[in-house]
Formats: sequence, C-alpha cells, structure tokens
Amino acid sequence: MAWAEETSQGSQPSERDQPVDQGTDVSATNEPASPSEPQPEGPPREPRFLPPVLRPKLTPEELEEAERLRKLAAKYGTDPTAIVGRVQLSSQYANLPHGAQLIDNVARVDVPFRGSWLLRVDTLFHRWLDPNLPGMGSTQGLGNLLAALGWRAYNTPEYAVFIGAVSTFPTASDNQLGSGKYTVGPVLATSRFLPRWESFLFGVFQHSVSAGGDPSRQDISLTNASVQINTIWAERWWTIVNGVWQVNWEQKAKSSMTLEFELGRNLVGQWGVYVRPGVGIWGPDVPGAYNWNVEVGTRYMFKSF
Repeated sequence: MAWAEETSQGSQPSERDQPVDQGTDVSATNEPASPSEPQPEGPPREPRFLPPVLRPKLTPEELEEAERLRKLAAKYGTDPTAIVGRVQLSSQYANLPHGAQLIDNVARVDVPFRGSWLLRVDTLFHRWLDPNLPGMGSTQGLGNLLAALGWRAYNTPEYAVFIGAVSTFPTASDNQLGSGKYTVGPVLATSRFLPRWESFLFGVFQHSVSAGGDPSRQDISLTNASVQINTIWAERWWTIVNGVWQVNWEQKAKSSMTLEFELGRNLVGQWGVYVRPGVGIWGPDVPGAYNWNVEVGTRYMFKSF
C-alpha cells in the first residue's frame, strides 16, 4: 500500500509583495495550493513480479483491449484463472472403444471468496453402456465427487496464474461408474493475451494420484495437460479450440490426445449456453479419452452467493 503524507505550506506573499495587514484573516493565506497532478482513479494495478520474458509487451491500447476481453471471458465462464461464481449443468455423450458408450451429466458450482480464492464442487451422474460385459449391458448412477480449491496468485490484464489442488472421492454407486479411490493432486492454470489474434491462450496442468480407497481397485497416477485458444466474437459469441493430452503412469505411461471445439453464446445477462464436439487423436483406452464425443451445457455466472 502506498501512503501519502500531506506537507504543510507557509503563507504566500501577495502579487505586489505588500505585507499582510494585521487585521487580515491569516487562515485565508494558508490554504494549500491545488495539486498539480490528478489522483489516479480506480484500484491500483497489481505488481508485475513475473520476469519480463514471461510478460507480453503491450501498448496502452492493447492493454485496454486485454482488460475488456478478460472481463468478457470471466463473464462467459471460459477463463480458467477467473475468480467468479457459477452454476453449470452439462451433459456429454462419449463413444468409447469396443462399442462402449458413456453419458456424463455434471452439476458444477463455483464459489469465490476472499477476493482471489475459488471453491469448486462437481457432482457427476453417469450412464455406462457396454455390450461386451455379460449380464451388465448398462448401469447408471452417481459417480465420483470432485472438489477443488484454488488461489489466483497473479493477475494482470495480459497475464494471470491460478494454482490449487483437486480431490475426488469414491462416491460412485457402482464399481463401473467410479475408480473406488480417493485422489489428490495439484492444478495450475495460466492465461496469456494474444494481441495479434485478440484472443487468450489458456493452459491447464493437473496431476492426480490415488490416496486410499478400495485396495482391490487399480491405483491412479494420471497427468492431464490442456492448451486452448479462446476468442470472443461480437460481444456475445465465443469459440474455444482445446487440445488435451493425458498420460496414465499406471499403464506404462500410455498417453492419449483429444481435440475439442466449443461454440457458445451469451443469451441474456450472465446466462449462456454452449456445444462442444470432440474427437480422439490417439489412445482412446486411457481413462478420460474417447473415440469422439459431444457435450452441451448451460451456465449462469455471478460474483458470489
């Protein structure tokens, strides 16, 4: 915080250098002069403690545009580093290897607090279809519960960093619908403005390992990294191109890659809808991957409860 100390000023001589009459009100001659520079408006900018090589060099006009688009990305729920509340419902159909199919329904709630902290809770409901399992052609029910807690450690219009931790809990109603393990791991998200494209480049890294649960179930050690480009069009539309790379260390470092494209629109106020088709590039057998999928969802964004 910056503190300003006001200095006292002595009485000033008159324009004709005449002495002040003893009967004159001295207080009128001791009024401080008006400041020569206007005070800055709004909250102070946060310090830029990152080295210059990691910070994009922007003109004042580009900084203004970055701030405008960053606020829109937070409003539409596409910025993984934003501290903003949400209620989101989504449904995904995934075509899996060997004729299996998965339908995911997710209810997500984000709760911001203390200005730069965010709590996320995902409740999943699955429906699994697998004709290759004798006597179990389909099953449905509650999946694992996910909880995440994070802090935005760095925040400027052109660059932001979010760090946190993610855990899952074995709340699935059926063994086919969950891992049977508690998991925990770090998550890191970054946001960088691309002035040439008037877009944001987002990166998210997450690693999860099992930490207890059913000893008969397979341990978990999974790395997930994604890179996406988010562009906002005509103030109401947005697009996201998202590539996701996964490595399952429990399957001899077997990896997968998926590519997704999201198209969304703000309907009114803080309310928006989106559709996100995706295709598997390789490794559909890795948990979380697929041959192809389609996800649709709706979200309402707000500052806090």
